[in-house]
Amino acid sequence: MRIFRPPHSPGSSFSLLASAVVLAFLTSCAGPGPQQPISPDEQEQLQQESTIESLLQQARRTPADASRLTLDAVDLMIATDAPDRARQTLAAMRVETLTPELRIRHTLTSAALLLASEAPSEVLALLQPTVVAEAARFPQMQARALELRAQAYQQDGQYLAALRERVQLSPLVSDSAPVDNLNSIWEILSLAPDSAFSTTNIDSYELRGWLELRRLVNSNTASIQNQMSALEQWRSSWNRHPAATRLPDALAVLYQIWDNRPAEIALVVPMQEPLGQAISEGFLSAYYDELARGRDVPRVRIYDTSFRDDVLVLYDQAVDDGVDMIVGPLLKDAVRRMQRSSRPMPVPTLALNYGDPGGGAPEGLYQFGLAPEDEIRQAVDAAWAAGHRNAVVLTPAGEDYVRIQDTFSNYWSELGGRVLSVDTFSGADYSPTIKHMLAIDQSETRAARIRNLIPRNNIQFTPRRREDVDFIFLLANPVEGRQIKPTLSFHFAGDLPVYAMPAIHDAGANPVANRDLNGVIFSDAPWILNDTDPLKAIATDTWAPASGPVKRLRAMGVDSYRLLLRLEQMRRFPYTRVQGATGLLSLNEDGGIQRELENAVITDGIASVLPR
Repeated sequence: MRIFRPPHSPGSSFSLLASAVVLAFLTSCAGPGPQQPISPDEQEQLQQESTIESLLQQARRTPADASRLTLDAVDLMIATDAPDRARQTLAAMRVETLTPELRIRHTLTSAALLLASEAPSEVLALLQPTVVAEAARFPQMQARALELRAQAYQQDGQYLAALRERVQLSPLVSDSAPVDNLNSIWEILSLAPDSAFSTTNIDSYELRGWLELRRLVNSNTASIQNQMSALEQWRSSWNRHPAATRLPDALAVLYQIWDNRPAEIALVVPMQEPLGQAISEGFLSAYYDELARGRDVPRVRIYDTSFRDDVLVLYDQAVDDGVDMIVGPLLKDAVRRMQRSSRPMPVPTLALNYGDPGGGAPEGLYQFGLAPEDEIRQAVDAAWAAGHRNAVVLTPAGEDYVRIQDTFSNYWSELGGRVLSVDTFSGADYSPTIKHMLAIDQSETRAARIRNLIPRNNIQFTPRRREDVDFIFLLANPVEGRQIKPTLSFHFAGDLPVYAMPAIHDAGANPVANRDLNGVIFSDAPWILNDTDPLKAIATDTWAPASGPVKRLRAMGVDSYRLLLRLEQMRRFPYTRVQGATGLLSLNEDGGIQRELENAVITDGIASVLPR
């Protein structure tokens, strides 16, 4: 969370006061015997706390400057994540006694506190346009008001409004702030979905230029060379735009990355095993497509780890051979071992699996795969956004699926949803499981008890399912799904929404049979759901016909090649999003690539992509 920190007024004397207090503290701690070293973070925290105390003491000694010094202290409390103390200090101030300038500053500081507490709607209610206009009477106040409004709009997901505030802010910032504002604008453009900018009511030259820059960059993510060409084309066409003179840092870094691109990369995968074969097909498709287009590509060395237990031997061999980057290995155990390393990786490495969640990663290790967590999270978000709150879970039986059940339940509970039941199926008869899941078997049991008490010809019985279920979360393959969905209808649950994992979809192989899946909502890779990537047709013609799972692995191979030059950009600018074959890709703090898939619904046996 970035919170705007205004420049301190000359009378604050932050650094001198802080240094003196910290020096006194450290000196008082000195004594005979070895001392425990104080880390830089601890020193900074001590300095900040000392500065706050000094400001408050100075405020008590100088009534004429008390309000200004107190607000200085509150700003620092907010910056050091002490919201409760900041709130109490602000509440103790007598606003009616403040000068007009300090009253505006009190309002802006209150807004900053609300922003730090993630209450953007309250910030916007506080900083009405009239407040911004009044702030314009005082130097720097208007800029701070616009900055806070921009951050509040962004925090609230109102990306176009945030963008407008920052464009309005551009001529008001000074010193290094113009670059910061450019970077903040690009962050908004990177994080926002396409739907955020679908309006045609754009009457500003600067705003239209930003949106055109976003379009060109996002439509060329498959190739850094293409992106750099698009950037030069944009700068030529929009030469009066602020970003034409100075690109945002996240785009300027592309030129540095290209100048330092790897000369040789290694692909460390089991080429003779199904998973490795499918991934390598996608990787090589992307590589040879670049080569065929006359683009500058690195040399590729292939290290076949098929049927080997210790694949890191070949990883080390690739390092000894002098490659600049490595893709692989694929085995989870090997990634775990790399994850536990206390030293940076010898060369940047994109592992094709994930290690232990929360296990961290050494510098230079990135992890990428088709993690079911991404797919489950997307189903959870879609169901929650649709207003559902009570779920039932249905998966195949077996230990392998417990992870899926637990992950869904945890994500759903974190949002505030309820999991009413978790059921499993095995074999071809789904009716008993569905009856239990929907409590129809309990309804039948009650009816049987009544029949024992009342003559049979005196009662009529219609089974009823439980009414508190909002939707079903389903893991099933297409064959299973085509039987489960009609069985749900037979048991009075045909109206229940079904959110499924990608396994339900066979990539359009059988639209007629898939009509039994009509209405199922699921998420999947763009490579599966649409034909916008020209490489898809080339790969389909090059390699043998494949099922949905193999196509998804090929898409993963495509992205593993295209991501190589993106990793440094994604590491330095975590808001960077790359539209890949497997989804919209981003990098988390542990070096793991996270995917945002596309949502789709099956209609007349065909998957139709839903708008984001």
